[in-house]
Amino acid sequence: MADHLFIANRWVPAQKLLPVENPATGKSFTFAPEASRSEAASAVTAARHAFDEGPWPRARPRVRGEALRRLGEVMDRRRDELVDLVVRESGFPRPLADQVHVQPAIDFLYDVADRLLPAMAFTTPLNPHAAYSITGQPQTTQGVVAREPAGVAALLTPFNAAVPLTVHKLASALAAGCTAVVKPSPYTPLQVLLLAEFLQEADFPPGVVNIITGDLEAGVELTTNPGVDIVSFTGSNTVGRQIATQAAATFKKVVLELGGKSANIVFADADLDRAALEVAGNTVTNAGQGCLLLTRTLVDERVHDELVAKVIPLLKAVTIGDPADPETAMGPLISAKERDRVEAMIRQGQTEGATLAYGGSRPRGLAQGFYLEPTLFTGVDNAMTIAQREFFGPVNTVIPFADEDEAVRIANDTDYGLNAGVFTRDFARAHAVAHRLRTGMVNINASWGVNPDAPFGGYKHSGIGREGGAYGIEEFLEHKYISWPVGT
Repeated sequence: MADHLFIANRWVPAQKLLPVENPATGKSFTFAPEASRSEAASAVTAARHAFDEGPWPRARPRVRGEALRRLGEVMDRRRDELVDLVVRESGFPRPLADQVHVQPAIDFLYDVADRLLPAMAFTTPLNPHAAYSITGQPQTTQGVVAREPAGVAALLTPFNAAVPLTVHKLASALAAGCTAVVKPSPYTPLQVLLLAEFLQEADFPPGVVNIITGDLEAGVELTTNPGVDIVSFTGSNTVGRQIATQAAATFKKVVLELGGKSANIVFADADLDRAALEVAGNTVTNAGQGCLLLTRTLVDERVHDELVAKVIPLLKAVTIGDPADPETAMGPLISAKERDRVEAMIRQGQTEGATLAYGGSRPRGLAQGFYLEPTLFTGVDNAMTIAQREFFGPVNTVIPFADEDEAVRIANDTDYGLNAGVFTRDFARAHAVAHRLRTGMVNINASWGVNPDAPFGGYKHSGIGREGGAYGIEEFLEHKYISWPVGT
């Protein structure tokens, strides 16, 4: 039903359609619905009715968990269809699409259903407390804190991780008892629309999850409609600011997971072979389209040249090409517009005086599609634009430092604060540095990895709130205090 919107468990024909491109060919291969404001409003109305009148918010956590497990089972059974769409629509190589995008989403559904939800306390008793009543009489009160669903959630998801981030947001909102309207990026509508089929097969009640696709018009309706109580968005800082402003008029809660310009600190005593692999991996994974990626490599000046000499051959060895080819290690960027933007930043880096140590061009033999070589800059000063702005492409910058204090200062000298890495054989030093970094996540001697129990999110301009584990579910809950006099 790629030309229909999913509203109240029905497939509704859309008034308009938008083309869907395969970034590996640069050509449109089908169309998806482009929801208007009125169609988006209909989805909100369905979610509002399901929340106010339907069984989902009042269902026991066990019942909600069973539904999420059924969804995971359907997704597991139909995973090949989903992986195919991720490859075709996002341009990610098949192993990456399967093991980094689809499998973690399935695992998260099972984890929420089987472990996180059963462990959550939705009512917490408080100890009796001496207090004065409004009449001025002394009394002892007792009570409970009730955690209740926040309401209707608008879930706005990005192109670079459409499946896992949609599932993370959706599973957390549903576990809390919210109903939802999901709107994916216009670059990746089909893989999220396929989730609607999975929801039907898993027998979710009408209106609990509604999926619309489109662009700005639909998004504005979701962030301004008074029927929406909470907005969860992952994407750029520019759009995040707009969403926060739009949501403020009706005092919606916002959860924002925004950009990153994350530092990877490599000390002189680090295992440089291992560190070089991580630098290369953080450059090419998802064609560099990842907010978590460590794209500022800060390296002790004593081993700077040695590390660079190890990274460049790794980048040269990366096989770029058709993401459907099992030999491909890096596919294309999502669109011509995004590739043009990254290329403009590469030119700006050269203008500012950085050295293009490797890459920076379009690979030969790939005239079709939105491909770009892995790119490495050296001679970078942290004040340069290429060290401060997010590339969201396969580009890494190498910045030398003289000592630990300077490394920490450079790492924190950014508007962002999402992720970081520390490479050293001195574990005590690694922990000390980790605590000095103003960032939501720190990885020691390893690439980033998302633990399902860990909070996912950042400091500063990298966002507001957290996703992942019980932390993510809590974002979709309101806290209510209920009290009464002892002896009542």
